[in-house]
Amino acid sequence: MPILAEINPSTGIRAGVWKITETAAELLADVQLSSTEASLYTSFHHELRKRQWLAYRALLKHLLAPLPVTICYDRNGKPFLESGSHHVSVSHAGQYAAAVLCENRKVGIDIEILKDRVERVKERFLQEKELESIAGESRLEQLYVFWGGKEALYKLHGEPMVDFRNDIYIHPFDYFCNTNHYCKADLRLDGRDSEYSLFYQKFEDFMLVIAF
Repeated sequence: MPILAEINPSTGIRAGVWKITETAAELLADVQLSSTEASLYTSFHHELRKRQWLAYRALLKHLLAPLPVTICYDRNGKPFLESGSHHVSVSHAGQYAAAVLCENRKVGIDIEILKDRVERVKERFLQEKELESIAGESRLEQLYVFWGGKEALYKLHGEPMVDFRNDIYIHPFDYFCNTNHYCKADLRLDGRDSEYSLFYQKFEDFMLVIAF
């Protein structure tokens, strides 16, 4: 079964993770592409890219059934449903694809494979107070909550001017005792801060973060 998990982090929000075990041909047979989507698909040359791109469409088909799924992209590359029925965000990493949907508010999602290399770039996307709040065991997992949270908020907003380090601040949270897997974050736009919620969960070798 390719659906690895279904998640409802808040009322009206549905998310899922698809573990990609199919070939591109198998996934293509399971989804219906518009002419624009089909043209875009033929431009991909890397097999994994094709499978990731098709997998989150298959996942959205499952989450939205029986509603139709046609994905379009705005001028900044942010996906949206042609039907306008839900806000949507998608992500993929390695053999996983993820998607989140909500009818009445913007959402963002990010999925990341846990790799040590994030340690080398942490100062580029974390403020001093954020760095100081990461301590103890599972340091790598905590770093990916921060990285994934900022990616998810960036996708939620959908504008390229957002700076990960200076415009997004994730409030300190207790990774070990926070059994509900929620924390708060501020996104600064035009000199004003807006607060958002983040839901995070580790699955297998990856971290999933949803912003709303």
